[in-house]
Amino acid sequence: MIASVFLDSPGIHEAMLQLEPKDFFLPQNRVIYRHMERLVEQSKPPDILLVLESLTSSGEIEAAGGPGYLSQIPDGMPRISNLKSYVEILKQKTQFREYAYTANAILEMALGANRNFSEAVEGITNLSAQLREVVGQKRILRFRSGAEIAMATDDRIEWIVPGFVVRGCITELGAKVKAGKTTLIMKLVRAAADGLEFLGKTTLTTPTVYLTEQPAASFRQAMERADLLGRDDFHVLLHYETRGMPWIDVAAAAVKECKRVGAFLLVVDTLPQFAGLKGDSENNSGDALAAMEPLSRAAADGIGVILARHERKSGGEVGDSGRGSSAFAGAVDIVLSLRKPEGNSRKSQRVIQALSRFSETPSELLVELTENGYVALGEPHEAAVREAKSSIIETAPGSEEEAETLKEITESAKAQRSTAQRAVEELLREEVLERVGSGKRGSPYRYFRKEIP
Repeated sequence: MIASVFLDSPGIHEAMLQLEPKDFFLPQNRVIYRHMERLVEQSKPPDILLVLESLTSSGEIEAAGGPGYLSQIPDGMPRISNLKSYVEILKQKTQFREYAYTANAILEMALGANRNFSEAVEGITNLSAQLREVVGQKRILRFRSGAEIAMATDDRIEWIVPGFVVRGCITELGAKVKAGKTTLIMKLVRAAADGLEFLGKTTLTTPTVYLTEQPAASFRQAMERADLLGRDDFHVLLHYETRGMPWIDVAAAAVKECKRVGAFLLVVDTLPQFAGLKGDSENNSGDALAAMEPLSRAAADGIGVILARHERKSGGEVGDSGRGSSAFAGAVDIVLSLRKPEGNSRKSQRVIQALSRFSETPSELLVELTENGYVALGEPHEAAVREAKSSIIETAPGSEEEAETLKEITESAKAQRSTAQRAVEELLREEVLERVGSGKRGSPYRYFRKEIP
């Protein structure tokens, strides 16, 4: 910057109006710049010879580094092509130094408190308030263009579980009590521990930090069922160990643990329990957003967060069915609801319904818990038709004489009528079933299995 003044770079006089001697880090540069300002005030050009003369006559030539230092400045520093940007950098550096001086003063005051403890606390409080006020006022917001966002590699989606859990985002999983949400999460965590498939998608290998409301005895059983007991990449915090601690401190400790063990996945099961939301506070949007704030910070640190919540007994549409304020769902990126399928289905089956900011998230997915974990069966209606087809093939009569009506076929297959009707139509096209009758009153359509040669 000083070299630019000596070299009379374009725009240098406008730049000098924004700078002060304190904006330079080196003491000798501050002295030199102060004499440059004096020359400008006297309507003289601040070139190197006049600055040297001013320093010498005032007796400050040595404080400015000596004649040798002064003469080397134009040769040792390049021309500044973008003075405006450079001035902004200098001003920012000055602010950072001021913050550092204030922080150092706070530290010295704390270490030297001795007997004047109350006075030291008051002084630290005042300095801290000043620092917070200055930082808040000087905070620079960064606006980015679409081109910059497109080129930013750190903003690209990194799935932990494709379609369901993203690094740097929050997923909410809601379900009614004892509907299986913890089992689903634990199976997900187990798959991610070794980068295995979950619901047909390969997971990102990561340790997990898990906050559970369950007591140690019951959660130990959940860990055993998920094959997580005895692993070094699964870290648990029990709720009873956090009693008396503010939620913001608990969440901060969880993020710190994630960083310590290299975990990209944090689970909070359930959020209202850990956030201490009781009674009407769970219904209050302000309390809900306050509870979400620490998790938003965790996501900002590149952690994928799963939070579990209970759904209302009355249920409702996904996104509105969670117990308490809808602000919870509004503050997350993916909302999942785990429910039992409609109609007759196996007890091991569940439907995941979703609302998401990502197109990769399926709106509905039928899943089933097997010995090897959860498997995806596809879109619920399509899966129901497949099951109905399989059941009809097993139960349909094998001869024309025993042929059954659609109602009888539906009852034997234990399927919904609309599902059974579509299954029958597909089986007819596939020539697995045959149909007799005219479809009129007194001669209804009847169906039987086609004989396989």
